[in-house]
Amino acid sequence: MRTCKIIFSVLTILFSALGMMKLLSYDIALAVAFVSMGLLMLVSAKECYETGSNRDALIFVGVTVFIYIITAYNLISRML
Repeated sequence: MRTCKIIFSVLTILFSALGMMKLLSYDIALAVAFVSMGLLMLVSAKECYETGSNRDALIFVGVTVFIYIITAYNLISRML
């Protein structure tokens, strides 16, 4: 779990930085950063669930769903 959390954290920071420095299109960088952050939250939720903190796991899953809804809305609105 620890390596997954490190990988997704680095991806989130990397793509956010690339978008802010305008080395990569901000639309693409933002979407990839949000997906990486959502995956990081899902890994954290699984870790909480395995340790017995079901309430914390549900909070992480809820935040992940919210992030993915925002990302989907942003992608759909930019295509139209």
